[in-house]
Amino acid sequence: MTNTATLLERTPTLPANGKGSSKEHTCVVNIGLYRSGTTPLAEAFSKLDLKAYSHFPSLPPDHLKKILQDPQAAVQDWYSTVGLNEILKLVSEHAYICDGWVALLPFLNRSALEEIELQARAASIQIKFVSTSRSVDETVKSELQHWVIHDLERQSELSFDERCRLEDDLRIRAIQHQCLVKYLCSLGLVKLLPLSNSIQENWPGILSTITDSSALSWSKVLKDVGVCNSTPSLPIAGILVTMRLQRDNTDVATSSIKRLLGEIEKDHICRYLLVLGIDADERNSDSAAAVIQHLNEHMESSPQMHSFHLVTNPPRQLQGEPFAICRVWDQMAVEAWTHGADWVVLLGDDIEITCPFHHRAFYRSFLDISNRINVPFGFGCPFWNDISFPGFPTFPCVGKIHFKIFGGLIPEHRRESFVNQDLGPYLHHLYLKLGATTCVTDATLRNGVGGNIGSSEARYSRIHARGWRDFVLEDYRTHLLPFMPEGTPQYITVDVVVPSFRVRLDYLRSICHLKVPAMIRTNFIIIIDNIDALLRAARDLTGDGDITISQAEDILERHLAMSGNAVRVRCNDSNLGASASRNRGINESAAEFILNLDDDLIPDEDLLEQYGRKLSQIDDTVAGLVGLVRFPRTPDMPLRHAAVLMSYLTFMFEIAEQESNMYTPAWGVTANILFRRTNIRFDPIYAKTGGGEDVDYSLRVTEACNGGRLLAVPEARVVHPFWAGSVFALASHFHNWAIGDGALFQIFPEHTYWSFPNLPETILFTLPLCCLQMNYRQYFQFVSFSIAADFVVDLVCDDYQHRIAVVQGIGKDRVKEKRGHLFYFFAHVLANLFILGLEFGRLRGHIVRCNFAHGPFRRFDWHIGRLPNAPNNFRKREAHKFCFFVAILSSIWYCA
Repeated sequence: MTNTATLLERTPTLPANGKGSSKEHTCVVNIGLYRSGTTPLAEAFSKLDLKAYSHFPSLPPDHLKKILQDPQAAVQDWYSTVGLNEILKLVSEHAYICDGWVALLPFLNRSALEEIELQARAASIQIKFVSTSRSVDETVKSELQHWVIHDLERQSELSFDERCRLEDDLRIRAIQHQCLVKYLCSLGLVKLLPLSNSIQENWPGILSTITDSSALSWSKVLKDVGVCNSTPSLPIAGILVTMRLQRDNTDVATSSIKRLLGEIEKDHICRYLLVLGIDADERNSDSAAAVIQHLNEHMESSPQMHSFHLVTNPPRQLQGEPFAICRVWDQMAVEAWTHGADWVVLLGDDIEITCPFHHRAFYRSFLDISNRINVPFGFGCPFWNDISFPGFPTFPCVGKIHFKIFGGLIPEHRRESFVNQDLGPYLHHLYLKLGATTCVTDATLRNGVGGNIGSSEARYSRIHARGWRDFVLEDYRTHLLPFMPEGTPQYITVDVVVPSFRVRLDYLRSICHLKVPAMIRTNFIIIIDNIDALLRAARDLTGDGDITISQAEDILERHLAMSGNAVRVRCNDSNLGASASRNRGINESAAEFILNLDDDLIPDEDLLEQYGRKLSQIDDTVAGLVGLVRFPRTPDMPLRHAAVLMSYLTFMFEIAEQESNMYTPAWGVTANILFRRTNIRFDPIYAKTGGGEDVDYSLRVTEACNGGRLLAVPEARVVHPFWAGSVFALASHFHNWAIGDGALFQIFPEHTYWSFPNLPETILFTLPLCCLQMNYRQYFQFVSFSIAADFVVDLVCDDYQHRIAVVQGIGKDRVKEKRGHLFYFFAHVLANLFILGLEFGRLRGHIVRCNFAHGPFRRFDWHIGRLPNAPNNFRKREAHKFCFFVAILSSIWYCA
């Protein structure tokens, strides 16, 4: 502590009353601790037209934490630097000051208070030290609520352990402060103003002796202010608990409920009412009587328990009928809200609450929601951090405004939909677009097995709510959104669905670690379609060779969620294929939009941001967005990869770059395409490895969206590495691909048109004639000559320079270094081999499906009518090529 001389040297010379007046100015300095009645007294001064100061300075987190944990050191640091000057300035300008650093003055020694009086007297200012006070318990409760309301826990950056100790730290500070104030009162330096029910009798007399106002004036303003010694109004949590009791074991039943109540009441500002649900067949059992008696007794003895209510679960009508727990919760929630609950918490008797400040955490969460989106307190659905199922809304916490909007926990028109599953996720997604639901990270619990007390067996079979992921958006738009203030910002919900057969961790990480913009809410849903690959990946991550499928899902999910994004991993029981896996991913999602990605690509980091920017600009006429799937161009590109590009087989992957005023894509590949949510699913008729399902799905989704259109978003880019393997492996890939997409000819005949035969069709349909006129050797020679003629035709008739331009690329991906003409020539030849493999595959598919009416000699309009005259132009080109082919083949045959 610095001495008086030093402080005098630092202190500016103040005129009397701070204004140069010779009249002595009196200032009451309240050194009472925060929330001890300081602010109401400031209001009383203001009502007497006396200037009052009651503010807490804006401080960095380390200062706030130090004021809590080491108030003596904190106030000494302040006082020895700027504190004295600040106090003298305040007392010169006000008749009353409190809170802020002033509340910590008792932690200085007595000489500091004498110092302040001396300096003030030199400036003709008379200081009167007082200290409002209340019991330690009341002070701590009030301060805890103050910390919640003003978000001080977050501002002071308290760790989890420090938040657990917050109440103890506040109590220690309050006890120390109370002892120091009593000591100063014994020295005559401070007058005590205890906050009690008799303040209107005691305070006016004391205040009249230290101010110019009469006791009558003080009595009147104190009555107007309404100061009283009562605990501040705290929100009430409605705790909903269902129990299946063991009739002959009352000890187990009562110990279970005792444990739960003990965990609830560890948060000492928690006020709650409890609604207990007991099955009808156990309502009159000894166990039920013991539990009810204990709860009634506990309500009488516990100041935290507001009330207790009993609900009898309806009996099941049929043997084996599933237990409708969701409807029971609905009844219990209505009971809780009717009796004053600000929010309801869905719990069970097997829950272990592992956070001692859960009530504070949810209180703050509801305040955040109310402040952020300008809604009444009690709006929203934050949820517990279930350690057993991280990030999943297993136990939602539903505010009282929900009851005003829907009349119950479950909207009336949906009560038959929910039996005993999916209510939590439904409520979560109902509020998701408003940002009014979030995982309250610090409010942790552990979920038990969900069964009878003392048993590990489930008490009911699980019945999922059909279609809730589809109707939750409808309920949001028709019921929740009209309640919101006009102009309330809405989040965009986009889930990323990735079917994975390869389970390449590097690719999956690049997808699941995408940056999620603030305006988007996203889940990454990975559907594994290869059990062996999943187990292998899990073993690589853990080094453990003995892993079950369920454990492997959990291991991979936790690994991919390390970036902080929400990730869900599910594994099919068998290899179902791309379409079925995507369908499962869609069924796992409740988002408004579904982004389909393949598992063998590398997305740009801003992929979701680019999609989000476009989504914020579109209307309901847009059914989806087509992203760019770029194949890498490099100066040292292998010949087979250049051939893939020259074959035009990747044209639709990069279709997003082709959009113009004259052309918009009718479909896009599922490697990178976003669709609006509909009840349409991928058709599993197509090949497991893919081919045609993307066209089919795009056309049916746009039709379901009343003829909605697709827009290209070339900025939403992913890089698709070339398919691995040799030339023949690639040719086989395209062959199998075409077998699948050939189904489109039969399903969408309106998008097909006739054309001249290609080489496979020529070979197949000349086979009968050749068999009559030729032997096998001659026919083999004919086929060889036909292939040679076809290659010559393609070399002469196809746009060789344009194919080279495709290989070089455009925009930022353009490769400036050109390869030699010999490289491009062989790539051109190889490209025609790939096309030939594709055409054979398509013809094979027609034959397997017996599609002779719409298959052979017909072509599919891949532009779906969006490119004017495309079929006619293609037919003319094929006519020229066919005539040229016949001429060359005839010449070769004649020469041979």
